[in-house]
Amino acid sequence: MESAQALVIGGGIAGLLCANMLKDRFSKVTVLERSNYAQPSDSTPATRPEVPQSHCLHMLMGAGTLAFDELVPGWRVELIAREAVPYDVGSDVAMRVTSGWLPRVETGITLYGASRGLIEAALLSVLREADNVRIQTGQRVIGLEVSQDGARVCGVRLQSTTGGSHVLANADVVVDASGTASRLPRWLATIYGEQHQIARTEVAPGRQYVSRWVRLAPDQDPGWQGLSLAPTLESGGRAGMMMRAEKDLWGVVLQTPENVPLPTDDKAFLASAAALPDRSLYDVLARAMPVTPLHLFGRTANRRRHYEDYPFWPGNLFAIGDSACALDPYAGLGMTAAARGVQLLQRYLDHSVRTEASFQSQLAKHNQWPWMIATGDWTHGASNPGMADQIDSLTRAAPFDPELAILLLELQHMLRAPETLTNEAVA
Repeated sequence: MESAQALVIGGGIAGLLCANMLKDRFSKVTVLERSNYAQPSDSTPATRPEVPQSHCLHMLMGAGTLAFDELVPGWRVELIAREAVPYDVGSDVAMRVTSGWLPRVETGITLYGASRGLIEAALLSVLREADNVRIQTGQRVIGLEVSQDGARVCGVRLQSTTGGSHVLANADVVVDASGTASRLPRWLATIYGEQHQIARTEVAPGRQYVSRWVRLAPDQDPGWQGLSLAPTLESGGRAGMMMRAEKDLWGVVLQTPENVPLPTDDKAFLASAAALPDRSLYDVLARAMPVTPLHLFGRTANRRRHYEDYPFWPGNLFAIGDSACALDPYAGLGMTAAARGVQLLQRYLDHSVRTEASFQSQLAKHNQWPWMIATGDWTHGASNPGMADQIDSLTRAAPFDPELAILLLELQHMLRAPETLTNEAVA
């Protein structure tokens, strides 16, 4: 659009994906990020204190990889140039589901072992090649600017480090991609009144996490690039994951029920690994060298903000990513859901007749699939009332049939819609 300007609030994964998409549709795109991006390091992954999840390994599901390809051509090249590790989710990952070990079978679904900082760096590298994009860090958005009649958003108010504020105006599109900490409900209430609150749905999974990065001993070869141990009744709901990432770093995450104290030192961390459904992870960690302290995450939740039901939603405003729908990290669907949301916004902006409120309705429906996977609740919003039983049957049978194992992985990676499952396929 000639002389059109887009503002993106938040420069995380969702914001960077969105800016990459918008740069081909607007003459000027400005990304407003509150913190500075971390500098790369040879010894540990780059992290940002303002982004707690940046301390943890990140997984991009198969559907997310395809979405990244469409939104940011060249991102894979940038990622591998920074020493990310590509591997097959079936043949290179040892995965134990609740019913047993999946067969190690080639799937064609590629995972990229990388820290969040590395993924951000790859997206930034591509984005900075565009001369119509400006990335402003250290920018705290404190409110929205609306037109005189209140019908549309036309800018944002920023607060400087010295406490002063100023307005960034003349925006044709404003995208809130500021994540779980988004202040958008408060900004809308300030403009349109407190009488209509943004409805929320929250599903607490009842788990918490501890993570760290390690290096393996020179002679260690676990026989896989990744290991995933699902929680079982026998393990008391404990789960664990370990994935190889850039520069021979391995990310480790242990999960416990929220009523079990998280380990706070090396000895307790190993003891927690020993209590997992299988000792594979413990055997590797017992010889591995920690390179970062333990990082504890408290109670997590799946949370949706129902912007689609807000009666005063203004024009020009869009909320995507964790701002609208935040998923429990254990599902590994955050980046994938965000990328699919940006794809939806791309199609929406390219449509000639549209209303912003209808986009939020479309996004809410679009997020139903990852929401069902993350919450494990297949009874709400599913077109097939027997879907929960079918998925349970598939999970129980997958360890004993390579074809069903691939089917399960395609479902987990959102490459196969749950509606495509049939009783015959998982009998």
